[in-house]
Amino acid sequence: MRIAILLMNRCFGSGIHSILDTLIATNYTLVKADHKPLFEWDLISIDGKPVTPTNGLVIQADYSLEDYLKLDSRADAWILPSVFESLTDYEKVERFLVNAEPVIPVIQQHYDRGGLLISICSGSFLLAKAGLMENLPALMHWKSESFYRRSFPGLKIDTHNAVADYGNIISVIGGSMSCELMVMHLVERFAGHRTAVDTAKLLMMHLNAPSTKAFRTNVETTDHADELVLRAQRHIEKHSHEDININDLSNMLSISDRQLNRRFSKSLQCSPVQYLQTIRINRACNLLELTLLPSTKIVYEVGYKDESSFRRLFKKQMEMTMESYRQQYGSRVLLTQV
Repeated sequence: MRIAILLMNRCFGSGIHSILDTLIATNYTLVKADHKPLFEWDLISIDGKPVTPTNGLVIQADYSLEDYLKLDSRADAWILPSVFESLTDYEKVERFLVNAEPVIPVIQQHYDRGGLLISICSGSFLLAKAGLMENLPALMHWKSESFYRRSFPGLKIDTHNAVADYGNIISVIGGSMSCELMVMHLVERFAGHRTAVDTAKLLMMHLNAPSTKAFRTNVETTDHADELVLRAQRHIEKHSHEDININDLSNMLSISDRQLNRRFSKSLQCSPVQYLQTIRINRACNLLELTLLPSTKIVYEVGYKDESSFRRLFKKQMEMTMESYRQQYGSRVLLTQV
């Protein structure tokens, strides 16, 4: 299986190296099991010149895009990498899309021939630019979400699942584990579960993606233009540990409950009650991370009176118990002092 890996300046450098390391480990695993290596790869930059990723460690391309397309053999899959600008500034996103313009027809033609396309985080911007995401939720880091919505209004976004396989398109969320998870998904799909398990064990990594929910505490939710919703958010955040009545909040803002719910849904894709729950869960996470306060007391500290109700909510939202969250993210120094 031949893979073309697109290189772009400001791409996630450690991710590119992670892809290569995982592919090498997979071939090693196959050889040790008396099979032939499965994967081969080429690094392609648009002009053939080296690229400088975010970590400053220059990556040399094997081919320019033009020269690669002249080769007799074609890639079975293209990997479109994450580019850091998608997380920081919309003008940089626009520049990224302009710089990537030459690869768009290549993506379209590869897809039309039945080839596999793999996007990692903002790589989905290129698939959307090529018109291939009309009915598919694009996976990406939640920091990229607002820029994607601005660039491609109306298209679907998924910032919760780690990997989505749509057949000829595989979309991956982003973050430091995403490249490894993507390769392991390829290994399982094309080399089988046994090889995927053996490679994962060799690299001491998880085969199946963990839930992304635990990573999403303190997510910024102010990138909208509704001043009334912003006022409501600030009030909820300031008084989240108190009893908050949504009807009183509506009255304070001189708006009906129905209108408040509608404007929250439009700006934040949630209701005021759901936003309050999120703030309380985030505060609980912070206390679990930074203190040794018993979880029972944390429940009351964040504004809940019913401990069992909050524990159920926490487990539903974070996909783990409060105790498991502390074990995973709590201060190791504090925990060893207990």
